Amino acid sequence: MGEVLKHDVIIIGSGLAGLRAAIEASRISKGKASVAVVTKTQVMRSHSVSAEGGTAAVLYPDEGDSFESHIYDTIKGSDFLADQNAVEMFVKMAPEEILLLEHWGMPWARREDGRIAQRWFGGMSFPRTCFAEDKVGFYEMTTLYDTCLKWSNITFYEEHFATSIITDNNTFRGITAIDLENGEFKVMLGKSCIIATGGAGRLYSFATFGHSSTPDGLYIAYKAGAPLKDMEFVQFHPTGLVPSGILITEAARGEGGILLNSKEERFMKRYAPQKLEMAPRDIVSRAMITEILEGRGVEGDDGEQHLWLDLTVIDPEKLKKRLAGIREICI
Repeated sequence: MGEVLKHDVIIIGSGLAGLRAAIEASRISKGKASVAVVTKTQVMRSHSVSAEGGTAAVLYPDEGDSFESHIYDTIKGSDFLADQNAVEMFVKMAPEEILLLEHWGMPWARREDGRIAQRWFGGMSFPRTCFAEDKVGFYEMTTLYDTCLKWSNITFYEEHFATSIITDNNTFRGITAIDLENGEFKVMLGKSCIIATGGAGRLYSFATFGHSSTPDGLYIAYKAGAPLKDMEFVQFHPTGLVPSGILITEAARGEGGILLNSKEERFMKRYAPQKLEMAPRDIVSRAMITEILEGRGVEGDDGEQHLWLDLTVIDPEKLKKRLAGIREICI
C-alpha cells in the first residue's frame, strides 16, 4: 500500500480550467478547503500554455457587441449542436472572468485609451477576442498559477499520473495516482473531484495538440461511471506548421494573413466569401482539405501536401508587435 493523502477537493489537471477551479474552491471556502491539484506534467508545462490567440468576451456593448450576438455566433459556429444553456452561461460569465484575470495581473493588450484591446477570431460578428499579443495562454497560465500560490490551502502534485477514481456506492471517495519521479503509488482521499484534463487530440499523428493531450482523464471518468458527452466533436485547428504540427494561431489570420493554394489563389473566397479566413474553424478546415484532395495542395519536401498561410500582407510593424512569437517561428 502506498502513501495515503487526504484533501477536501481533488482537481485532476493543471491547465487553465484546473487552476481556475482551484482558485474558485479556495475563494468559496475562504481558504478553509484543502485543495489538491494533480497533474501528470509540471504546472507550466500544461498544454494551455500553448494557446496563442485570445479569449472571447463581450466588453463593449456600447460599440455594437452584445451577449445575444456572442451566443448566436457560438451556437451557429457549432452548427447548432452546442449545449445552448452552457453557451449562455459561459458568454455571460466571460466579461467578469476577463476583468478578474486583469485584477490578478493578466497583461491584456491595450487600446490607445488604456482599455482592453480586442481582435477578430473565426465566426465572430464583432471583434471580441481579448489577447496578449500571441502568448495569451502563457500569460493566463502565469497569472492563474501566481494567484494559486497565494493560497496556502492549495497543494500541487506535479508529475503525478492519475490512474483511477475510487467510488463507493456511486459516491466519490478519492483517486489513485503514480508519482512519475519515483514510481510510488499513492491514494488520495477526497470529498469531491473536478476533472480538468483537457482533450484527446494527441490521438492523431498530425495535430497542433501537445503530447500531454491524451484521454486518460476521460478514461478514468468513464471507468468510474461518469457519462461522457459529444465525444465525436474533436476540433482541429486549421493552421499548423508542416511537418511538426506547431500551432500557428488563428490570430495570424485575424490580423490579416491569407490562405493560398498551389495556384496562389485565395481559395476561401469559394467557401466563405464574406468571412474568408475568419470563417468558423470547421469550415476553414474542410475548405483546406478539399483544396488538397482536388489537387491544389502544395507538395512539401517530404511529399506531404499542405497549403500556404501568407503573412507578408501584414504590416511588418504590426507583425512584430501582434504576432512576435509566430514571426520568430517563421524566421
